[in-house]
Amino acid sequence: MRRSPFVEIAHKALKDNEKGFAEHLLEVVNLTLLEKEIIKMTELDGMKTESACMNLKHWHNKRDCSESNANKIKRQGMIKIGEYLKNLKSK
Repeated sequence: MRRSPFVEIAHKALKDNEKGFAEHLLEVVNLTLLEKEIIKMTELDGMKTESACMNLKHWHNKRDCSESNANKIKRQGMIKIGEYLKNLKSK
């Protein structure tokens, strides 16, 4: 499956740059805490989504963290990062 352009921009920015820049991006972009944690675990730490989800079990006792839910949350965060970077380039 092909990534959306914003997700691809975010993925390249998080993978190709220094870890400090990637962490800076996570702080500057308006992400929820859950989006930050999932992106940090999967993109920066190299963890699989399933493993990241297992580490998040303690977060929300009201709902289970399924792998598909974690992927949806990650995608939303990656789109926000991609939009931020795209707007930064256009200025």
